[in-house]
Amino acid sequence: MDSLLVRRVLHDCERRYLAPETQGMIYRYIATEEIPLEITERAILEAVSLGALKNSAVEAPLFDAIVDALLDDRSFEIPGSPSEKVYPSSCWIC
Repeated sequence: MDSLLVRRVLHDCERRYLAPETQGMIYRYIATEEIPLEITERAILEAVSLGALKNSAVEAPLFDAIVDALLDDRSFEIPGSPSEKVYPSSCWIC
């Protein structure tokens, strides 16, 4: 059976609050599945929220710390809507 190619496209708002090296880290996590996709999505949402609060892009070390926090505590819940509802044009392409 052929494998299905799935790609995640960052929304403009996500790109605005994620530094280029952070975006590269995210794409690497998605491509390699080094980090579970649910954790990656939750980390993106948290990083974008932090970026919006401080009105600047989240750098890779901070994003890595967010991922570590999510991995350490699987019960950690980010309040609010899932990223699909917050960023309606953010999507997965098959």
